[in-house]
Amino acid sequence: MVILTQDLHGFGNCLLLTSHFLVNAVEHDYELAIPAFKSYAPYFEGTVGQRDSFFGRLPVRLHADQPVPDMLHRVLQWRVGPPVLLRLPWLPRLLGVHLVGDLPTGDVDLNSAEYLAQAHGPRHLMVHGWQYRDKPNFARHGDLLRRFFRPIKPHRDAVAEVLATNRTHADVLVGVHIRRGDYAGWYGGAYLYTNATYVRAMREMRALFPADARVRFLLFSNEPIPAADFAEFDTGRSTDHPLEDLYALAGCDYIIGPLSTYSMWASFYGRVPLCHLHRPDQPIQSLAQFVVFEDQETVRWESEKVALV
Repeated sequence: MVILTQDLHGFGNCLLLTSHFLVNAVEHDYELAIPAFKSYAPYFEGTVGQRDSFFGRLPVRLHADQPVPDMLHRVLQWRVGPPVLLRLPWLPRLLGVHLVGDLPTGDVDLNSAEYLAQAHGPRHLMVHGWQYRDKPNFARHGDLLRRFFRPIKPHRDAVAEVLATNRTHADVLVGVHIRRGDYAGWYGGAYLYTNATYVRAMREMRALFPADARVRFLLFSNEPIPAADFAEFDTGRSTDHPLEDLYALAGCDYIIGPLSTYSMWASFYGRVPLCHLHRPDQPIQSLAQFVVFEDQETVRWESEKVALV
């Protein structure tokens, strides 16, 4: 059994990392436990109520339900737990498990012979890291991921109402992800953009459509949005629920925002063209700049832990 242990403190981070392991487990037929996903599990049809059983025919469960892995998982949630256990690999081995973390050389290919031998080995493999990827199977099993991470009906209904309400006023619905909060400290605040940055990008986006086109901007943020700053545009809001906002973003026609796994997941799930603003003065000059995220291209976040709502 492979057990994911790291709490990545972000919806998009957890969805993307879990998805890479999930499709790899399906492709290579090993059992996967994702206890770090438990706080999000009630939201999705693929994980709600699945504490003790596999989801359908997939070898995936939320809990290892084994004393030693459960104990080590709790230790790994302490601030000093990961550096201590990862620097003392003999201790987990003494307890009958194998513990691995990120590598200094970059991403770990989940299709590598070394990883798969560990995944199928006699010991539980505990993975505490971010840089584990299976890009080919992520793309190949995209529809499976969309079924697995389909929101339960109450949230789907709330999202449908948000989209229906906003589309009555729009020919084109553009989702704008205004990320604040911990972006003040992440990468020295490089992606903490002012509202003026988003206003400039929205003006440029609106100019890409005919003058008579009704372009409506659906605004999302983890902080209050001052309406006066965006008064020149036709705008709407979602419900401020993290799941419902994410899937309403996935229901737009285009997405604009800073580098973020939150908008990456929305783009992937809804097959929505996405334009990340990698700097505050990055112009939006063409719809060709918008690309659906399928986890196939090499982009800057691949070697980074991208913070998320």
